[in-house]
Amino acid sequence: MIPVHVTPSFVESVLSAYPFALLIIQDKNLVDDSELKEISRLIVRFYDQWEMDLDLLEKEAIELRYFERKSFSDIAAELGYENHSSAKRLIDHSVKRIADSIQKSYK
Repeated sequence: MIPVHVTPSFVESVLSAYPFALLIIQDKNLVDDSELKEISRLIVRFYDQWEMDLDLLEKEAIELRYFERKSFSDIAAELGYENHSSAKRLIDHSVKRIADSIQKSYK
């Protein structure tokens, strides 16, 4: 098997692209077998697989940050944390956990 190095930055990039990928998939002006739609479907499949490993709080934090583009302060307020640092730690931990999980699945 080929060694794979998945970084948290890669995971964050995919998470950030997810909302746009959904829009591209639904775009009726693009043909279904276009390269852009194929990549978009891959991005959606990545997150669909990753979200199964997240608990509800992690999933909500990820969605608020990457899909709704909320600030750490807004996320902290919404999740009942005292400050933005707690929300940032939760998101950073969740992203790293996803990256580690992917890394392990390729060993």
